[in-house]
Amino acid sequence: MKKSREYRIFRFIFMVLLISFMVVYFSELAGYYEYHNNKKAELTEEQIQKFEQDIKDGKEVDIEEYLVIDNKNYGNTLSKFASSLSKEISKFVQDGVENTFKYLSKLVDES
Repeated sequence: MKKSREYRIFRFIFMVLLISFMVVYFSELAGYYEYHNNKKAELTEEQIQKFEQDIKDGKEVDIEEYLVIDNKNYGNTLSKFASSLSKEISKFVQDGVENTFKYLSKLVDES
């Protein structure tokens, strides 16, 4: 029996989503997120100790030297497109829900 093209596409998409989910799930189980947050806290603790030591030593301190700010810009063409697509889908769904309830309200009022 030859399987249809739609079935193969569906199966491929399903497998990609399943594998993606499993990767995220197992990385969470392995504690990757907690490890990443712990490293941030550790770095912050190191900066606090360095700041306190500099104050004890009588050095002139500038708070900007001790702040660790991650200013990475993760925006790119794909993320901008996905964001605008998401906004458009949101508007479409909202209009659909509002129109559905208006229609149902008219049906109830006519009864």
